Amino acid sequence: MRSASPLLSTRTSHSCLPHPIVAPPISPSSSLPRLFRPSLFPSPNSLSGRYKLHACHKNLFSCGAHQVTALMDLSNQPLEFNRNLYSHVEPYSSGFLKVSKIHTLYWEQSGNPHGHPVVFLHGGPGSGTSPSNRRFFNPEFYRIILFDQRGSGRSTPHACLEENTTWDLVDDIEKLREHLEIPEWQVFGGSWGSTLALVYSQLHPEKVTGIILRGIFMLRKKELDWFYEGGAAAIFPDAWEPFRDFIPEEERDNFIVAYNKRLNSADMDVQAKAAKIWTTWEMMTANLIQSEENIKRGEDDTFSLETTTYCCLMPLLPFPFKYLLIVSC
Repeated sequence: MRSASPLLSTRTSHSCLPHPIVAPPISPSSSLPRLFRPSLFPSPNSLSGRYKLHACHKNLFSCGAHQVTALMDLSNQPLEFNRNLYSHVEPYSSGFLKVSKIHTLYWEQSGNPHGHPVVFLHGGPGSGTSPSNRRFFNPEFYRIILFDQRGSGRSTPHACLEENTTWDLVDDIEKLREHLEIPEWQVFGGSWGSTLALVYSQLHPEKVTGIILRGIFMLRKKELDWFYEGGAAAIFPDAWEPFRDFIPEEERDNFIVAYNKRLNSADMDVQAKAAKIWTTWEMMTANLIQSEENIKRGEDDTFSLETTTYCCLMPLLPFPFKYLLIVSC
């Protein structure tokens, strides 16, 4: 098995260090939003690489003590949180990259062609990307790169597991970076994508300007046991029952193995039924408040077979997570 070197440090670390506090001019009538005015941030086109993030970090926290006091004095003001994503944007370029004799990846770019590059690593494994993924990023600041991992989304061949390991995916990320002539980029991953983001950053820390992780799921045994072996049933008992009942009682000591057996069955009807039940369980438990739109995705044969094939295979593979050190900037 390929070993991973500890991620003891990255070149991003300097941007996380404290900066001198320089108080900008402020009048008594100034309001809180001044801190977030665009004029306080450099133009994305004026800097390159990690120094964009460094400058934005520095400007954001270069407020004086009187501004900090004003920010903290919110007792008489209702807090409002912006829960909206950025506006939808269309790709300005896209294409396919052949990464092996078998696999070809779909990729796309959107946002600012001269902005700070960020690569989005989707979950699943196998779920692929969607247009909504672009909305996590400010299109004026970021050069947004999305791609479908091997066998996922628009990459070909569809749902193929041959030559499709964690290390193959890590190598693919590097091949895509080189293909797009990007010296270094920010890595953004969610769910399975958070795992892949960490593994990639361990192996290529000099190419990573920063890491953003969401919905962290690292495939540790205790996480798999809780989610697939009955722990989550206490929160979602209605969703758990059909997931459990599809498997005979004598095989319920390991649901991952039991579903893996059926998803590799020679009977396509068995495959399809197992895929839909597995995917429905995941879609019903993906959010504390269930999303009908997500649940309906599990009814699609292509989506459910693609997602469950990967989800039942990947938990059987070992990952070298004992060396992981999360770096966040």
